[in-house]
Amino acid sequence: MIRRVMGSTMVLAAVLLAGETVYAAPFHKSDVPAHAKVKLVSFNLRNDSRTPLKVKAGDQELTLAPGKVTPVKLATGTTIVAEETTPEFEAGAVLATVASNLSDATIALK
Repeated sequence: MIRRVMGSTMVLAAVLLAGETVYAAPFHKSDVPAHAKVKLVSFNLRNDSRTPLKVKAGDQELTLAPGKVTPVKLATGTTIVAEETTPEFEAGAVLATVASNLSDATIALK
């Protein structure tokens, strides 16, 4: 008798839990489709300070010479961060985040 009650309880629990797992979200789902392409944005960085400025843009490390314009092409959402402390910027300061509206623009870093 006890075996029958235990067996039917286990079957009932399995049936109740199986209904919930049908509607559960899959673990492998991501917000970005696998076939989505990364949009690259071309723009310029201009160092308006008097000292060279080292920045990290995604995986690239750039040194911006004073008064010079540097063309860059980066993926949307990439952050541009100061690598070293200068009189104008602290190390690690986020200087810009790439967006599609920066296309063909020039960012002046003072």
